[in-house]
Amino acid sequence: MRKWLVLAAMFVFLSLGWTNSGRAAQVDSFAVAAKEAGAPVYAWMAGRLENVGKLDRGEAFEVVGEDEQHYVISFGFVSGMVKKTDVTKVRPSAGKRAPNKWRRSVITLQDAEVYVFDRGAKQAIGMIRSGVRYPVKAETRLYYLIEIGGRDGYVYKHVTENDYGVPVLLYHHILDDFDEPFFRSTTTVPFSQFAREMTYLKENGYTAITPEALLAYVRKEQLLPPKSVLITFDDGLKSTYIYAYPLLKRYGFPATVFMITGRMRPAPQPFDPRGLQFLSKQEIAEMRDVISFESHTNHFHLSDRQYGPYLLFKPYEEAMADLKASKEKIGATAIAYPFGAYNGRAVQMVKQAGFVMAFTTKKGTVYPGDSPFELKRQWVYPHISLKQFERLLRP
Repeated sequence: MRKWLVLAAMFVFLSLGWTNSGRAAQVDSFAVAAKEAGAPVYAWMAGRLENVGKLDRGEAFEVVGEDEQHYVISFGFVSGMVKKTDVTKVRPSAGKRAPNKWRRSVITLQDAEVYVFDRGAKQAIGMIRSGVRYPVKAETRLYYLIEIGGRDGYVYKHVTENDYGVPVLLYHHILDDFDEPFFRSTTTVPFSQFAREMTYLKENGYTAITPEALLAYVRKEQLLPPKSVLITFDDGLKSTYIYAYPLLKRYGFPATVFMITGRMRPAPQPFDPRGLQFLSKQEIAEMRDVISFESHTNHFHLSDRQYGPYLLFKPYEEAMADLKASKEKIGATAIAYPFGAYNGRAVQMVKQAGFVMAFTTKKGTVYPGDSPFELKRQWVYPHISLKQFERLLRP
């Protein structure tokens, strides 16, 4: 009897999967291989489920999750999905994976075959579709080393280009060229320049995105098209309504205004290029078909000569009240730090106020894995050439 009790205890112990360390043992993983002509790989790109690649027939790829219809594999920055009907379960590949020491990515210029080398022989195991952003682990003279479905593979360099990240353009004030001398500053862009820049984006195939799409990209939940750009305006000036809104609407470009909500007007103000007027509730409502409105604080877009921007030093209760008021007035989920200034305390307050992302004025573009509360932007200065504008898009 005692023998049977001991055997029963051992069975329970092993069936629970406990190791000597007291932690649950890792569940055996499994892999899938494509049937017949290969299995398409799908992933979310800017809110749409797109075909982003293919697994070749008979090649094993590690599964990291599943739903009713799909198995999930790692696919660069995001999760790739293959239909269960297109694959069969197999043993995982025994190959070792190289560590990822780079913070670099490329964009495929055409459908890119993924190869492995066995005793010098090159063999294709899958494919990455054209126009997909993909992280790179290392390089040789001819190839980039990448990872797909838990396997290392190689893609030819010449079928890719460098990924410059996603630029977030920063504008403030726009005036007609004739009126610009009335309010000349580093924040005032002549309308002719703004029109040239938007036309350039349109004619060169850029996709204007929303903050929500950028957040999903940063969180590695979704991909973005190769030429993606987020267009933003700080402060909430009436010139955005007069000059930017009609052109953006004509080109079908969504954009975002970071509004100083405490300066929002109850009714439209007459436009005067010799001063600054702010958007009214009526104008904001009219522009929402193209423009989303986010926070630039409520009354905290101010700076003290001794202590600096209000958000950095004002008492916690005052700062939180201002952030929450701004958020509630326009239903904001994102914020741009006033004057681009922030510190650890400001980041924590923005999070606690319920914002999910925050923008700075630090130069640079945005990549997957960046902090969503320290997003860089490219300030568009007045009187720059199209060549200089191109460098903001591809620094």
